[in-house]
Amino acid sequence: MIYLSRRYFIHVSKMSIVFRIAARNLLRHLHKTILLVVLIASGIGFLFVANAFFESSNKGLRAAYVGSLSGDAVMAPDPGASFGLFGSEVPIVSEYETIPALSEFSKLRDLLSASGRVAEWTPIVSVAARIQLAGFTQNGTVFGVDSERYFSLCSDLTILRGDARSLSSGGVFLNEAMAAKMETALGRRLLPADNISLSCYSGGSFRIRKGHFAGVYRYKARTEVLDRVILVDPTIARSLANYTLGYVSASRKELASVPAQDLDSLFEGGTDRQEPEAEGVSLDSIARVLGETGVRDSLVLTDQAAWSFILLKLRPGDWRRAAKELAASVSRAGMETRILDWRAAAGTSVLALTALQAVFYVSLAFIAFGAILVIMNSLVISVLERSAEIATMRGLGAGVGFIRTLFIIESLMLTFVASLVGILGGVAACLVLGREGIPISNGILVTLFGGDHIIPLISFSAIAFHMALALGIGLLSWIYPVAIALRIQPALAMTR
Repeated sequence: MIYLSRRYFIHVSKMSIVFRIAARNLLRHLHKTILLVVLIASGIGFLFVANAFFESSNKGLRAAYVGSLSGDAVMAPDPGASFGLFGSEVPIVSEYETIPALSEFSKLRDLLSASGRVAEWTPIVSVAARIQLAGFTQNGTVFGVDSERYFSLCSDLTILRGDARSLSSGGVFLNEAMAAKMETALGRRLLPADNISLSCYSGGSFRIRKGHFAGVYRYKARTEVLDRVILVDPTIARSLANYTLGYVSASRKELASVPAQDLDSLFEGGTDRQEPEAEGVSLDSIARVLGETGVRDSLVLTDQAAWSFILLKLRPGDWRRAAKELAASVSRAGMETRILDWRAAAGTSVLALTALQAVFYVSLAFIAFGAILVIMNSLVISVLERSAEIATMRGLGAGVGFIRTLFIIESLMLTFVASLVGILGGVAACLVLGREGIPISNGILVTLFGGDHIIPLISFSAIAFHMALALGIGLLSWIYPVAIALRIQPALAMTR
């Protein structure tokens, strides 16, 4: 025990000496130390401010879609094709391919009601359609919604005119941007008596439905895709999507259960049989068949339980884990339904914005790499200027470990002070910029940052991350200079 205590005391004393020598070296070469501190602090401060803006964009992008369009996750049909809220992800057929209805909606509803992960949910019907009133025509996406549930889950939507309850009686709610274009084309304000035509072509048939103007709503952030979304009575959307009892029942048949047969098997075991003479076709028989419309009428009725998607608002916590658990529950129940996160549900509408974020982060990586090279170059010069000092320490018996530890401690002290200065400067810059925000007008940037002003976000996790990043850069920057220092031969360096 005494031996261990003595070794510990010697080690602490040795490290104390190393710290004092490192601090003395930094103070003795004060002009170089200040230069390196300024370089590191400037780089860390710039990275901190840039990352604060990116954190703002992540929050803004999520708020633009989660709170007003998709919720945290979406239950979607699993037909073997890729469908998002706006239809097929294949651009060529996205406007002509109908989204299949969810199968076993009643079971899904019971599962969601029993789930402890789901705070709210609402079903919707999604279909691409052409919107027309008088001389105004525009293609868009029609969402048939349950007005009570939908506006509760999508709480970031703002109703500017009208009553959401009128959606359940054939109403049509227009996006603010589309309503403005329509009123400009008409030369007057829209009135509740205006009938808006909605038409859709899919599955070889053309369908037209009408609804009355019920109101105007606004998204928190605007994009070209969101400006084309209108909300309607779900019965209208089901009719456009051809969600009839006949269509839905046919689409839900298990075709895979039909056994495969080849051509020869169709004629195996065939025997001759004498059939009685059939009655010929007459006008009376045709009229009798066509007059029996009960079955046909029932099959073309709208299926009131048919929905395209279910939007989910999950309880606070790890929403990714909650979505995985929900997907596992659906799979165990044997239902052909998949769980999409909000990015996948928004589809190509959010792809460009995500790509723009990726470009920003790649740019940050290049900036960080450039900072490492600049700092490393400065430290190499510093090491070469101190070659005689290093050689003298080696000649007096300083080992390789001592020299390596000395330089590492110098780097840690230098980068810690510099990163602290840089982060404090970055926080101050974010506070100044965040007082009023930076105004923006570009539509993509408005959506990317979730509003018409950019406000940088400061968090303790960001401070810790940039502190760790600075220390990591300092350690990496000293690897090559330390290698140079350890290769210096004492005798040769002392004779120069």
